[in-house]
Amino acid sequence: MSQYQLRVYTLRSPEALAAYEGIWAKHIPGMAKHRITTHGVWTAPAVEAPRLYALVSYTDADDVQERLDAYLSSPEFRGDMEGFDIGQIVDVDESALTPTPASPLR
Repeated sequence: MSQYQLRVYTLRSPEALAAYEGIWAKHIPGMAKHRITTHGVWTAPAVEAPRLYALVSYTDADDVQERLDAYLSSPEFRGDMEGFDIGQIVDVDESALTPTPASPLR
């Protein structure tokens, strides 16, 4: 079974969210090289703050933090983030998710 993680990024402004959507499109292939699968990326109407949601998974045998650290220190990540002010990301929340027995994603 895979290990799932919901990642929620809170951005400083709607403009920063729009820019970060483009960054996430670049992240998907680079993350795959580091054994992180992206299942979906979403935005929602900003009630309190602009947010981007990403559902990713790791193989069961992988250490999630090790895989994430490997990607964050990679040339792919640095290239993806080039020209984007990281200060536009106000918060990142990570939640581990456990699929139910009936879940199509297991």
